[in-house]
Amino acid sequence: MTNEQDFQEQPELEQQEKMARERVGDDKVDERMEQLAKLSMEDTLALKEKSEAVMQKVAGCLSLNVDSDELQAIVREYLTYTNFALSKLQAKAVVVGYERFLTMANSIANDADQKQVFEQFGQGCAEHFAKAMQIYAEANLK
Repeated sequence: MTNEQDFQEQPELEQQEKMARERVGDDKVDERMEQLAKLSMEDTLALKEKSEAVMQKVAGCLSLNVDSDELQAIVREYLTYTNFALSKLQAKAVVVGYERFLTMANSIANDADQKQVFEQFGQGCAEHFAKAMQIYAEANLK
């Protein structure tokens, strides 16, 4: 499969788009799709690669204490990736601050779709990572 084929005709991506349209509405999804369409293939692949690298680290987070240096470093990397991705998508510098990061943590812990992304790594992973995010925000973003 070529790199371009990675982003074509994937039922799981179509399902994610459908769920997103139901959750946030067509306008928000269309806006995000337009942002994605403006990205070069190089930028798109970089986003995918960075996302996969961060989520691979998140996958092992259940074995770490929420306030451990190691998990806090993973949270910092997750935030760095988020800033990078949003900046690429919006074609301007984006820095996620305290309130927005706490909102993201709440969404990971409580939104069914967001929670599912983290729960694939083990039951309780979403809440565990969200708590680590809250600790990070309190210590570093306030």
